[in-house]
Amino acid sequence: MIAANDLDNVTYSQGILTAGPPRPFTFYVRRDLWMSSTDKDQGPYERELSILSADVDRFITDHRINALVMDIEGAEKELLQDAELPGVERIFLELHDHLYGLDGVRNITLALAEKGFAYDPRGSRGPCVLFAKNDGPREYEDVEDVA
Repeated sequence: MIAANDLDNVTYSQGILTAGPPRPFTFYVRRDLWMSSTDKDQGPYERELSILSADVDRFITDHRINALVMDIEGAEKELLQDAELPGVERIFLELHDHLYGLDGVRNITLALAEKGFAYDPRGSRGPCVLFAKNDGPREYEDVEDVA
């Protein structure tokens, strides 16, 4: 994606971002990398890593991030409830209702609504959903009618 879009401002890093002060985590690396997580009981794993988290709000501010894309195997529930998300305008994530149930989906939705986000069906499909802040007129609206 980076090469296809001819981007030169991308930095690769790895770690765990959480809301609040850094704390230690055990990360379970699975054969299928996308199934790796901090949940030991999520399935068989190949090895463990000890990782110290970093504060997501500081990371967002330091890097002037305005959009988040996340598929973090259930950790989105805690992160989105506790983080402030300064300057973020859009969040695209995969909901993992099989891990935290519909109550967890409701908690995520309510937490984001309290931060000014709304479910955006234009960028959502199934468990992969977009939450956005008010972004002005829609394609089908006349700009003059909105004012």
